[in-house]
Amino acid sequence: MGEYAPAFVLPRSDVGSFGFAELLGTPSVLYFYSGSGDDCSQQSAILADLSPRLARLGVALVGIIAAEPSAISVYCRAILPTFPLLCDWEPRALVSRLYGFNREKAAPAISATYLIDARGVIRWICCEDGDRPTNGAKILGAVRTHLLRPFPVGPVD
Repeated sequence: MGEYAPAFVLPRSDVGSFGFAELLGTPSVLYFYSGSGDDCSQQSAILADLSPRLARLGVALVGIIAAEPSAISVYCRAILPTFPLLCDWEPRALVSRLYGFNREKAAPAISATYLIDARGVIRWICCEDGDRPTNGAKILGAVRTHLLRPFPVGPVD
């Protein structure tokens, strides 16, 4: 935490691509998950529920799934996400690995949430497994604590 988040450009699950540069100037939540099994549906539902609440707070939400694009697009047609849902599939999953989320070592139920301030600095990280899944209330609480309070301007700013 306290370091600049790695930049990336990834394909969207629907069409086109999305880059980290689009988040600069806006606090954001990056939510990494495996995209396999029923846990993908559950985690995507959490994000779909969370998205409008974060938007009201002026916080961007991006879901990043380490799974084959074809598997993601089938589910996306069902939930119609209101947030960018990006594909970072194996065997590469390079962006996920840059952020420390390794799909090869992760069980399907593992997720990782990163809160990034408007300047691109990581302010909070939470990695969860299937026994203690991240929920919307926990993410919202962390957003209020770590992203919505003003940060002092220091000599490096």
